Amino acid sequence: MHQHHPTSLPKVAGFASIFIGVLAAGFAFISKSSEVSIYLGAAAVVASLVTIVIARKNIDDLQMAVAGLFLSIVATAIGVWQTYNL
Repeated sequence: MHQHHPTSLPKVAGFASIFIGVLAAGFAFISKSSEVSIYLGAAAVVASLVTIVIARKNIDDLQMAVAGLFLSIVATAIGVWQTYNL
């Protein structure tokens, strides 16, 4: 018999954090719109911080959330750099 293992909220939140961070960073690299990169990156930072609070009890989920936070910060930094240098 196959036993179903439900996916936990922290694990889903960790994956979502990485996904949002990658999307924001990718958009920041591709786009020439610095304002959108900053807003999308900032929203991803907030989402990642919420994910860190949700995933703080499991080190694997926490690592995914921190990776998403890092990517989100990179996306925001790219947008800020574009604002002042392009």
